[in-house]
Amino acid sequence: MKKLFCLLAACLLALSCAGAEEAGVAAETPDTREADLLDIYRTDGGERIWITAAVQAMDGMLMTSPALLPDSIDSLVVSDGTNEWKVEAMIPDSAGVVAMLFYEAEKNPPQRKAWPLMPFGDSVKASTCLVRSGSEGGRRTDCGIRNAGALEWKGCRCLLLDPEGETSPGAAVLNERGELAGLVIADYAEGMNRVLALPAEEIARAITEAGTALTNLYSWGDPLEGYRVTAVKNLVTIDWSAVTLPEKAEGEQLYVVVADIGNDYLNFYPAERTNRTIQMTLAPGRIYLSGILACSGSPSEIPEHYEVTVIPEGQRLTEYGFTPTLTAVAEMPEDAKEGEAPVPVTEVTEELLRSGRAWFYSASRYKVTEKIPDKTLLVTLTDPEGNVYRYESSWIYAPEYMNDDVWYISLAGMGLTYSLDQNGYPRGGYRIAYYVDGDLADAITFELK
Repeated sequence: MKKLFCLLAACLLALSCAGAEEAGVAAETPDTREADLLDIYRTDGGERIWITAAVQAMDGMLMTSPALLPDSIDSLVVSDGTNEWKVEAMIPDSAGVVAMLFYEAEKNPPQRKAWPLMPFGDSVKASTCLVRSGSEGGRRTDCGIRNAGALEWKGCRCLLLDPEGETSPGAAVLNERGELAGLVIADYAEGMNRVLALPAEEIARAITEAGTALTNLYSWGDPLEGYRVTAVKNLVTIDWSAVTLPEKAEGEQLYVVVADIGNDYLNFYPAERTNRTIQMTLAPGRIYLSGILACSGSPSEIPEHYEVTVIPEGQRLTEYGFTPTLTAVAEMPEDAKEGEAPVPVTEVTEELLRSGRAWFYSASRYKVTEKIPDKTLLVTLTDPEGNVYRYESSWIYAPEYMNDDVWYISLAGMGLTYSLDQNGYPRGGYRIAYYVDGDLADAITFELK
């Protein structure tokens, strides 16, 4: 695995100035390229079922669309037509538009060469590119592109392509030099035979996210059989009712551990309870690991077997015409009377945060005709080192509040500053955000004065 880390670091360095542009017309379409796709199969009772094709980014790492991939990597294998490698892990990017599959790079050589990305700043004409698709049995189909445009999808800049023939998710868009100009990720809903493709700079972003994940993973570990994680936006359900719990030594307890891999602390819950299901709201735009661990004290390491879950970035909250009017850090006066509101401040100091007088303040408006309860509320505080502290609660839309819904809560009371009080406040930019049902309601940034 150390070799994989080194290879990925070299890959990211090489991609630091890579990218692509779209559009163009009029030139002959080349009909050959040096590079090739690899295939992903699912083995089922000895039968191999073709799922999709993938682009090799480096030894032991593929990129493809997650559209056709199963939820579990169990029984997934990578094939070059002669050799096979077992898939060890799958990490989607934060937007959920591309999946990176990792497999044992040192077994069954040789492997195909990785494709170079088209350099940033290079322009490319649509008619000089081709789309290389895979199909069942490892067959390949090349087709030209009539024209191309650009649009934003799931927060990513995408190419909108009009290929001359049928394509499949995971197909590669190659320029005349055999460089990767894009990766087909989905069919476009409007029009006939139009597809969305990630351009090279978005591919580089996704690989960078995978690199961030890798540097925080101690080892690969498939989840225990029967361990299930499902996510609807940022509402995550973990169900281990079908898991045969691992053995534990005398004095140990079993815990379900949930770790944001960018943080230096763990969340954990008793695993040996009657109801073996938990539900939580997690911070959008983060990568989490979860699994079951036996230990004698509070968990301090990642379980040997774990599930990787990526929570996509929250989209802007527009439900019921929601509009934030004021989001701020506020100070509660020392002599404040019961029910008195804190006063929003323009400067935030460490002393204010440590004093317990710091509150989170929100004012917004929306339009509803009846009370709508049972929405999830998540407030997050991100420090300059990337640690995310979160507070879960509930949200209610109500007609009596809709023209001026003002609420506030103590940062200390939410527990958002507990670890910072213990470990110190790093200098730099802080961000507080709040989400309703996984959608971003509003966010503010500040630096300590």
